[in-house]
Amino acid sequence: MSDYQTFRINGEYHLALGEIDAAVDCFKKALELDDTQAAPLLGLAAACIFEGEYEPALTLYMKAASIEKSAAAHAGIGLVLSEMDKLDDSFTHFLMALSIDPVNKVALNGLLQLGYGTERLPQVIEAFEKALAANTDDTAVRFSYATCLLSVDRKEECIAELKGVLNTDPNHQAALEVLNHVAA
Repeated sequence: MSDYQTFRINGEYHLALGEIDAAVDCFKKALELDDTQAAPLLGLAAACIFEGEYEPALTLYMKAASIEKSAAAHAGIGLVLSEMDKLDDSFTHFLMALSIDPVNKVALNGLLQLGYGTERLPQVIEAFEKALAANTDDTAVRFSYATCLLSVDRKEECIAELKGVLNTDPNHQAALEVLNHVAA
């Protein structure tokens, strides 16, 4: 394993533990060794978000996106723009992330939250359909998709999706509660 990889992996480890200073130090060392990789920039951006520093995070995510077309970079941009109340731009970046990786959880969750607030549920539904086409067994995505369907009065489809969730996970309490409510 190269020194670059060691520092990058250690940075991710420290970030996961919430050890922000140690993570930043590792990511900076990784960048010193190889500034052509997006991963350390993504790590530094995530550290900035932990600290509530959105402008530097946005700059880092944008630089990472310019180095490598990645769902993580665009999802991060979307997340930061959402925090900065730039909802249309945020929505666009979440969609860009999902065009790269249709099952990116950060982008799906961000899109879901924005979809309700900006009345763009048809686009959210389309994104969730693509995510389900890529992974039919993801009960969290299927449940969110079902609730979107319910919100746009597609009740029968919602019921079918909720039953699909329960077929995969019979103990999915939220799906059971919504199904009981919708079917009543």
